[in-house]
Amino acid sequence: MRVNPLYMNNLVSSLDATSSTEQTLTEELASGSRVNQLSDDPAAVGENVLLSAQIGNDDTFSQTASTTQSRLQVSDSVLGSVVSQLTEAVSLATEANNGTLNPGDVQSIGDQLRGIRDEVLSLANTTYLGQYVFSGSHGGTAPYALDSTTTPATATYQGDGDVNFLETPSGQKIQLNVPGNQIFSAAGADVLGTLNALVADFSSGTPTATAQADAAALNGALSHVSQQRVTIDNSMTRLTAAETYTQSEKTQLTSVQTTLMQANVGQIATQLSTAETQQAALSQVIAKLGQQSLFNDL
Repeated sequence: MRVNPLYMNNLVSSLDATSSTEQTLTEELASGSRVNQLSDDPAAVGENVLLSAQIGNDDTFSQTASTTQSRLQVSDSVLGSVVSQLTEAVSLATEANNGTLNPGDVQSIGDQLRGIRDEVLSLANTTYLGQYVFSGSHGGTAPYALDSTTTPATATYQGDGDVNFLETPSGQKIQLNVPGNQIFSAAGADVLGTLNALVADFSSGTPTATAQADAAALNGALSHVSQQRVTIDNSMTRLTAAETYTQSEKTQLTSVQTTLMQANVGQIATQLSTAETQQAALSQVIAKLGQQSLFNDL
């Protein structure tokens, strides 16, 4: 009996298909991924690209947020120190204005206020990672320069008023800084200007006519600094919440990506075993039919 060539061709095609399936399953089992090339599942490949991009955005935000959170913590700590210094300055100014101190004691308070002024000026010029914290966008420029040749001394702001924001993956914008001119030399709440005035008020040993008003102005400046600190604190709280949300989102996206791309080892092993059995059976049938055809030719 002569074998039908078409039948033989069909068997060979089936063997090729089974061999290809076996190879694909072997690759999936070895790699642990069910998609090893675009043709395996174009839709899954496209979705995986989008998921990878989202996960990458989350990673970038988390890295930026970590540095930003540290910078905000430095700003908050500095303003906490400024509040402490100004609280002491208000107390000293009130004492010097009570009319019970001798000239030497009044001058001593003036000297102490000068020391507080210098400390606040140093805090206003705080740096973090080589950049000035309170210079707005002029991170390479010290925010304040002091001119002691005038009476009272003058502190000049050398930064700008730019406020920077960080956008979260969800589209929220978080304020990252408060420029120094909104904290230390704001109109109606001029911390450094008022401290300079008070130093001059008590330098002669007798409070000047403006000493009471300057002390009251310093108390108002103290309240203003506390309000600016609240802005920083709010940013820290929002940034922490955004970091937590982003980490949660990344975990969820990674899980989806794993489910999308990861091979089902148990299922693939079963399919591979079936393919190997089919390949062996087809090979045997083709071999037998080939022998029959050879005998018929003889």
